[in-house]
Amino acid sequence: MFVKVAKPALLAAALCLTPAAAGLIPLSAVAQQTQREISADQAFPFLSKFLALPTSERDEITVAYILKIKGGTQGASIVLRHNGQSQKLNIDGDGRITPLPTLAQLRGGATVVVNGPEKGVSMRVRVYATETPAKTMTVAPLATAVTQSNSVMRKVGGVLALTQPKLDRLYFVGSGNARVTMADGSQKVLPKSAVDDAYPAGTPYLVPTDYTGAVSVSFDATPSRIGIDDRAK
Repeated sequence: MFVKVAKPALLAAALCLTPAAAGLIPLSAVAQQTQREISADQAFPFLSKFLALPTSERDEITVAYILKIKGGTQGASIVLRHNGQSQKLNIDGDGRITPLPTLAQLRGGATVVVNGPEKGVSMRVRVYATETPAKTMTVAPLATAVTQSNSVMRKVGGVLALTQPKLDRLYFVGSGNARVTMADGSQKVLPKSAVDDAYPAGTPYLVPTDYTGAVSVSFDATPSRIGIDDRAK
């Protein structure tokens, strides 16, 4: 059933441009199978390269692998096998897979067994800021998260990263209205995404370079997550 990597407009664009680039088996090749076991390093492309970077180069960001199944993920399961032990991985409501394999597991020959429907399955990768969401947040570490994302994309994606748009903004999911406070105390209302896509329509976003001297950003509600992307969706 697994695994086709969809082309997302995130750090994943460098990690998972196409099934061939990711070293994965195209969906069509396994469409008639309801179960398949593959290496964890293959199922989570380039995760090992990300985890191998010094923590100081990626401490403001994290990556998430999201399972997308037409009709929903009910009934699907993913089991991680390593050194004779099995661990069932969680598939959250939005398809996010947790926990991800560790670097030691990825390098140590771990495999994953995927069960699910025969068709309509893909894996997407998202990048999130690691700052703890709050109703008011300092802009500086959020801007650092954007910078780190681009640096990591270049180091992990190699030449493939050169073909991808530069990441430049953060999306504050579930936050309602958002305002950025400038150094002089003035406030500006942040724009929102227009349609449902990677993030729900109406999600406010911040492009740090558009607000030179910004000090903080505040929200009507605490964001549930903070995504990093390259354009309004």
